[in-house]
Amino acid sequence: MKKKVVSTKSQTTIFIIIAVLIAASIVLIIYSRTSSKKSDLEKEYFINQGIEPSINNIQNFIVDCLEETSKEALKIIGIHGGYYIPPELYYDLDWAFIPYYYYQGQFLMPTNQEVEMQLSLFVDDALGFCLSEINFRNFQLEYSHPSTLSSIQKNKVSFTADLSTTITNDGKTTQFELAQHTISINSSLYEILEVANYITETHKDDKNLICINCLTEIAKERNLFVDFIAFEEDTTLIMILENSTAPEPYIFEFLNKYTIDDLGVQT
Repeated sequence: MKKKVVSTKSQTTIFIIIAVLIAASIVLIIYSRTSSKKSDLEKEYFINQGIEPSINNIQNFIVDCLEETSKEALKIIGIHGGYYIPPELYYDLDWAFIPYYYYQGQFLMPTNQEVEMQLSLFVDDALGFCLSEINFRNFQLEYSHPSTLSSIQKNKVSFTADLSTTITNDGKTTQFELAQHTISINSSLYEILEVANYITETHKDDKNLICINCLTEIAKERNLFVDFIAFEEDTTLIMILENSTAPEPYIFEFLNKYTIDDLGVQT
């Protein structure tokens, strides 16, 4: 067991580090929306070629919307440490927030079920924006507000959205049920939450100690990287990263806030 030692650093420098990391994540989200969406490329093809899509094409666009919105949900959840809606205690960066998992003796890490709920809330709010872009002259779409069920599993996260869509074309209507098309995305979120839980629960045994070798082994087994950054004099930013399930690295972050006596601070 090794004592946790935090060195005092310039707060300005820390904010620069955090801004760069989170801004990079936001850029990746914007890039995924504008450059790599399969549904956008397909829709652009039909528009540019002046070709009217079929009912099957429209249905595929709807499924693609769920897939892309689910991917965005995972990215947002990573940046916000498991949350879409801010919890009671968090650090406000104006354009983003970072939750506290440990706050001077309080244990605040969300359960997997709570993270699943946050994923679902994001999809419920964002899916309509994607669906509104399925806009072809001869097609009209009417749909209900979605109700999404998210499931965090080993090596993947699944999304099932209960959403009924009425597709009207040339006076004919087709009913499409998105709930019949579950989306599964390769993800290490389950494993990341395991590591985050180990880090947080360690403080219940001894708030002054953490087994660095144990943490290293746990992260290695899950193909994850863990970094501790001095955020403020009494606060540590924990970042858990992986680069095996997507082209770009996945970032998950949260804060632990201590009392000065607990930290064994060195200046």
